[in-house]
Amino acid sequence: MKASTFVFASAVAAIPNVQLNNGVEMPMMSLGTWQYDSATAQAAVTSALKLGFNHIDTANDYNNQDGVGAALKGVDRTDYFLTTKVPSGSASATTTALQQNLDLLGVDYVDLVLVHFPPFLNNCKSMQAQWAAMEEFYKAGNAKAIGVSNYCPSSLECLAKTSTVTPAVNQVQYHVGMGVDPISVKSYCEQHNIHLQAYSPLGDGSTELITGDLVSGIGGNHNKTGAQVSLRWIYENGVSLTTKTTKEQHMREDLDVFNFQLEADEKQKLDSAASPAGKPSFKCNSAFEV
Repeated sequence: MKASTFVFASAVAAIPNVQLNNGVEMPMMSLGTWQYDSATAQAAVTSALKLGFNHIDTANDYNNQDGVGAALKGVDRTDYFLTTKVPSGSASATTTALQQNLDLLGVDYVDLVLVHFPPFLNNCKSMQAQWAAMEEFYKAGNAKAIGVSNYCPSSLECLAKTSTVTPAVNQVQYHVGMGVDPISVKSYCEQHNIHLQAYSPLGDGSTELITGDLVSGIGGNHNKTGAQVSLRWIYENGVSLTTKTTKEQHMREDLDVFNFQLEADEKQKLDSAASPAGKPSFKCNSAFEV
């Protein structure tokens, strides 16, 4: 069925929350802004808030935080959850980037800030030093929660040796075709009370999880699109997700995934799908240095 003629099965349900390991409530779907310039990010966030999104995801490296901040200006601060990220770097560079984020976004605090990726040499001491700067920012009340992105179990083990605050979130690539627990990152995070969040929930450059036979066939059973089935599978695995679109119709469809349930046989087919391939992070095959 073409998106232009698609009929929603029922009214859009509210985005459910997940409670992070420090008690903070985080909406399980966010609108991402990767690859958007400031003007595009501002327009997308403005539309998303109007349609019912209450969680926005940006990053220092996206170079659009001023646009996101412009969209958020005048919006009641309690009405949205704001995630941003800082690049890998020294403790001093991290402290600078954290403050820059607040300045560009025009807020006094963020709800969640992530280390965007481990250092390129995967040096454990560098990770620990950066995390110490993140903890200082958190303990000063500038972020309600702190976490990481693109961290594999070995990197999380490194942080655990010296951290006083366990990461609340690990944002990684996660979608149908990768299996339920790729490289054991999901089970590791569950064992250590770190919430897993998915980026690229519809794959990376493929249409298989949008219009492919598997997801579209299952979608037909529920009056849903293939993309909605792909997003629902992530949610039913207890993983939150960040979506990305500038089109209001697609935003509406993304929000309309919380009001149906996959059947057991459908879930099994999606769990066992081996395509499109992917791995949680571009860092997971890198050499690790203690």
